[in-house]
Amino acid sequence: MVELFGDEAVLLMEVEHLRDKGLSDADARILGQVGLPVRADLAFTAAVAGEPSSGASVVFKTGGGDVDVLILGGTAGEGGMRYFLDLRGGVVGLLSLDGEPQAEKVNTDLESFVEFLYRLRARQRALNGEPEEAGRDYTERLWLSLKELDPAAFTGAEGWWPMVLDTLMDRDLIAETRAFLQQRRAEVAGELAGGSADPARWSQRDGFDQAVSRLESDGWRLVDAERFAAEGETSGLLSLPADLDGHFAPDGSLVKDIGIAWRGGLPSNVQSVFAREGLVVCVPGQSDREDEDALLELDSDELGRQADEAMDALFAAVHGLNKPEDGVVTCLATDRSSDLCEIVRAFERLAAHGYLAEPDLWPTASGAWQHVREATPDGQAPKAVFWITQAHTSCFDLRGDLVDELAVQWVGDRELIAEVLSGTGLQVTTPPDDTVAFLIRAAGQRHPEAAS
Repeated sequence: MVELFGDEAVLLMEVEHLRDKGLSDADARILGQVGLPVRADLAFTAAVAGEPSSGASVVFKTGGGDVDVLILGGTAGEGGMRYFLDLRGGVVGLLSLDGEPQAEKVNTDLESFVEFLYRLRARQRALNGEPEEAGRDYTERLWLSLKELDPAAFTGAEGWWPMVLDTLMDRDLIAETRAFLQQRRAEVAGELAGGSADPARWSQRDGFDQAVSRLESDGWRLVDAERFAAEGETSGLLSLPADLDGHFAPDGSLVKDIGIAWRGGLPSNVQSVFAREGLVVCVPGQSDREDEDALLELDSDELGRQADEAMDALFAAVHGLNKPEDGVVTCLATDRSSDLCEIVRAFERLAAHGYLAEPDLWPTASGAWQHVREATPDGQAPKAVFWITQAHTSCFDLRGDLVDELAVQWVGDRELIAEVLSGTGLQVTTPPDDTVAFLIRAAGQRHPEAAS
């Protein structure tokens, strides 16, 4: 466990305390000496939000009497599900707390459950850097090995572990990479928290550093102010303040706005990446709507010319065809979220269901759909939600709040997408069929057709 997850990303419990709770010696040894990971892919996290928390004792009232259980953790991104150990029977189950509580058996015993989590992580490490086609073959072998280890966990196609393995089988390279980054984020959080699985210890500083790492993975290069000034013809540069540490309090909270200099690329991409971490980035000039009346006075030829120029500028920024533009975006020291942060949070939930869920995916719809096709394994139906750069820059204001209807392109399960997007608290218009985009408006924003 330590070799795979790291010293501080494995949660250990006090053996004697566990015995006092009623655990068997064998189960107390597993949780006290082997441990649970802070996170194992998307299937498990010890850093659950709300109650019951990991390590809590709970008594279930059933028709057959009281059942004493120990909460082990939950599912990543789904706050209403908890793994538990039945202290009397020794089985591991999964409890849904949404609506009417329901429980199902997931493993015959705790040892099998921990071994499943261990092998999930081993899969991630084995596939890191491997070609996309390697994923399905490795997952098929993993499926067979887990079924041999605990056949009862695979007695029905609708069971928990068959569903998890199905998700892994269908996961494309982008989703696989994102899951690996989320795993590393959980491990780093565990290290920063001294091995504690308290999600509150993941600070804004951690989120800021994670966003910068994501941008570097996307091809941006981080340089100091001197190098940034010297490389005036180089695209894809980011430069942070020399006194970056001074913008954060000792507990990691952001107390002073951070100016981030950029050159080349698209600042809307930077804004979207920081939104993944719940951070609000201000992009000056985005969705500048002061000249709407002037636009209405233009004829169709002039509007077309301006649209073509805007598209040329976008492609020049992406491909470095012209002298790169530059500017400064600002990460705001604020506790007020943005509409963009809420939508991206919903996209992360869809990504957990195997979707390519990307804000600001590409300047044009045709290019974005090409990305979807390339990311979809042969023989599988595509699953994607995204919007394009033109939509981003016209629908979000400088801090990422909606000022116009955002068209979200999609393919997949319409009902699932509608349910997840509705969780943002924004107004969502569900399309009648797959030829029409989802439309998202700010809460309280009137539909254009309703305007008098």
